[in-house]
This record gives sequence, C-alpha cells and structure tokens, in this order.
Amino acid sequence: MILQRVLIGAVMMAALTMGQAVQAEDDAAVTEVAQTPPKDLYASFNLKYVTTDELAKNPGKYTIIDVRSQFSYDVLHVKGAYCVPFVLPKNEFDAKVKKIIAETKKPPAFYCNGPMCAMAHRSSIRMQEDGDPNTYVFADGILSMAEKYPANTLLYGEPLKSASELISDENFKAHLLSADKVIAQTDADPKAVIIDIRDPWQRAGISLFQMRDINIPLTDPAKLKETILHAKQSGRTLYFVDVKGKQVRWLQYLLRANNVTNYWFVKGGAQSLINAMQQ
Repeated sequence: MILQRVLIGAVMMAALTMGQAVQAEDDAAVTEVAQTPPKDLYASFNLKYVTTDELAKNPGKYTIIDVRSQFSYDVLHVKGAYCVPFVLPKNEFDAKVKKIIAETKKPPAFYCNGPMCAMAHRSSIRMQEDGDPNTYVFADGILSMAEKYPANTLLYGEPLKSASELISDENFKAHLLSADKVIAQTDADPKAVIIDIRDPWQRAGISLFQMRDINIPLTDPAKLKETILHAKQSGRTLYFVDVKGKQVRWLQYLLRANNVTNYWFVKGGAQSLINAMQQ
C-alpha cells in the first residue's frame, strides 16, 4: 500500500511537471500568493486601487468584474458584478471584458477572494497591456465587502442580511484534516466517498486514491450536488480534494445549504497529499 502511494505520488509529480509549460498561465491564475502580497509583487505596474468603502459608496462608478470561477461567483458575489473567470483562455477573457466595458462605458474594477489573491491584479495588468490604463483593482475582495457591507453582496442570489451568514474560519477549520489523516481514514473506510473537485488538467489523469475517487470539477455543480446528496442519504462520509485547499471554502456553502455535516477537506489540497505519499 505504501509503495503504491509513493509510486502514485511520483507519477503525479512527473505529470504535473510536464504540464507546467502548457498550463503556466492557468497555474499562475489559480495560485494565491502565500508570502508576498500581490499589491507589493506588482507594484512596478502602478495599478490603481479602489477600497471596499469606495466601491460600496459608488458602485455605479465602475464595471465590477469577478474573476473567480463561476461556481464561486454563484455562491457569493458583489451585487451588480459580472463574472469573467481569469482562467479562461486569454483571448476569450480579454474579449469578454472589453465587450462588457464597451456596453457599460465605465472602467473595470476587478476582484477575487481577498488581498492575497493575485487574479484581480493580473486582470488589471492584462487590460493595461492591451492599451486600457483606466482599470482598477478591488484588492480587498469579496469577503471584505460581505463582512463590511452585507447588503452589497449576494449569497446564492439573495442579499446577505448579516455577515453572520458567512461561514466562519472556525467552522471551516473544523472540517480540515491533514493529508496523513485523510489517507488513514479513507484506507480504513471502504465506503468513504472521495470527490476530487479539480479540473481534469489539474489531475493530469492521475488518481490520488487508487481510482477510488470521483472527479467532479466545480464546473459541474449539478452532478456534484447529486453525488453529495446520495452520499448523505446512504450515511457515507465525504472527503473532498482540491488544488491547494482554497476551492473547498466555497464548496462548504453548498454542503451547508443541503444540510450535509459528515465531510472532510484535505488541508493543503492535492499538493499536501502528494507530499505525504512521497515521505
């Protein structure tokens, strides 16, 4: 069993390495900078910023664009925001943004999760490089708006009544398990339902659980919900794997909405599993 997992980890790392050149743009897009804040990292671009307070008081001054995934947007977004995921092919992303701002005739203000997410900054840089310097970054992100101005954010299409409707850090952390514990618990429970929510290219065709896991990316919410509810009805424990433990934060809202309580997230995502398998 241990040898099998080591081999899987080694193959996975090799596959990911081979795909890095092809997926470099996407990798950069979905990675949240862990050490250097993007505001500092991209300081040389002289980006323009709009704060939470400014955006809440003057939302009509900007074309607000959410550059996270459609799934994350559907869960929680700034009222009036458009969804244009940064991970779209560059030409498609640029075309969508330009079409929107041509209609609104207002400068775009890009946002993602929060200050440590680089996608909003990279979106603004793209627009600058395409000859449009009049762009803004709402670096505080969706969570800041939801906490300070709940009525300006929509949770599953309905205005937040209070920031208390957000899932707390404590609640989120209560469902995190280390990679070692996830491996041990799933090995001991043959009925466990393991769902890998990464996109197929992120998996590189490799299963981290010897083909026991089901790959249902967040782009297929209907199938994801169906599988979750089936596991709930049959009393089986759910385990979820994403890239680095970030995407599951939004998945937790779907679980809460369907009264699912018997579930775990892999702390650090697939990367932590790979590291654990190589030890």
